[in-house]
Amino acid sequence: MSTDQPWWEVAFGEQYDTVYAHRSDDAANAEVAGLLPRLAAAQGPVCDACCGNGRHLQAMRAAGLAAVGFDFSAHLLTTARHRAQKSAQKNFVARADIRTPPFATGAFAAVTVLFTAFGYFDDASNAAALAGLASLLRPDGWLVLDLPHVDRLRANLVPTSERTAADGTVILEKRHLEASSVVKDVTVSRAGKVISTWQERVRLYTDAELTALAAADFTVADRWPSLRGPDHDDARQVHWLRRR
Repeated sequence: MSTDQPWWEVAFGEQYDTVYAHRSDDAANAEVAGLLPRLAAAQGPVCDACCGNGRHLQAMRAAGLAAVGFDFSAHLLTTARHRAQKSAQKNFVARADIRTPPFATGAFAAVTVLFTAFGYFDDASNAAALAGLASLLRPDGWLVLDLPHVDRLRANLVPTSERTAADGTVILEKRHLEASSVVKDVTVSRAGKVISTWQERVRLYTDAELTALAAADFTVADRWPSLRGPDHDDARQVHWLRRR
């Protein structure tokens, strides 16, 4: 990994499918089913920001939502486009950075940012990313921001884990906390040879910190412990933010 290359360009590249193989379409379907009542009630198109390989986006469209998405990873967008082709749908994804969303101002009734796709920058840039997402929303539109539950992450952080994929690839992950961030060093190897390594760094926001960060554009309407709905608990903090 080049020292001047952002970690997310490596983490969401060719090794993603192996490292995150456990993130299934079935899980995405269940999570979208939990979000669906509010998203459908918003009565307008939905944007899945940082849509990755399109798991949730596909589930949204299968549920009848007029949903489109964008992501920075060319690799993951290729998979998302293949999903669309298999379901005989038109291309509905674009390549863009979350700090510069690619769609028109006020185009959406709701925007989703799922599975900790937020907090990759410093506070000023994270705030700017929220402002960019706000620009996509019509007044009173929803931003659904899915983040880890900070207190539970801190209490239950696993320092080291290792697993072997079906093809023999070994994924070693080492985690620690630095101030307000969680840091994960990932090493991917096969047959004893290191294929790729990177260090992920994600800013953790408490409820109060996120409320303050988003205050210029949003009010916090609700928080759920799971994408599947308020009656489930997956140690998440799903923030339902209303566009001012």
